[in-house]
Amino acid sequence: MLLSPSAFVFSNSPDSSTALLPSTVTQRYRRVALRAGLRSTRRHALRHYSATELLTAGVDLRTVAGRLGHGSGGGTTLRFYAAWVEAADQGAADAMATIMPTPDPTRRRPKHPYEVVASDLRKQIESGALRPGSPLPTSTELSALYDVSAGTVNRAVALLKEAGLVVAARGRRAQVTTTSDETAARTTDDD
Repeated sequence: MLLSPSAFVFSNSPDSSTALLPSTVTQRYRRVALRAGLRSTRRHALRHYSATELLTAGVDLRTVAGRLGHGSGGGTTLRFYAAWVEAADQGAADAMATIMPTPDPTRRRPKHPYEVVASDLRKQIESGALRPGSPLPTSTELSALYDVSAGTVNRAVALLKEAGLVVAARGRRAQVTTTSDETAARTTDDD
């Protein structure tokens, strides 16, 4: 059987000369969607589903806009699907983060006062001048020694704590970590 060029793809007539009624398609889709347990039974939801799946799969915005029939070069598509474009952008940023080397702040010359204090204390810890379990000088002593504020000393201690070199808690004097402190800190961080 040869179909005419004006034949309809979806038709109930044998020669495809008449189109299905839109309400027929809507009703059939609704029944299938309910049976399948889909969240939405509207056919228009398929359009959104298609767009979001394409965007999250990494298809560029212009291509998706073209498939949706948006003639604005992606502007309309971007307004409606910005969240998915942002998610794809975050994925790209995460991929770049795995490629780019992470700077090691301990390898560069300290430029801020708190970095100078932290660097000096780090050297003392690594050289053994400050032994594991021994307390750091008090905040008042460090402030006077380096001629900095208490807040600057706190930032320096926070850097050392982040590096796992000291244990510090509010109201307690910071101490150089011991092997058991490091293990306890890692266990606490993993929880």
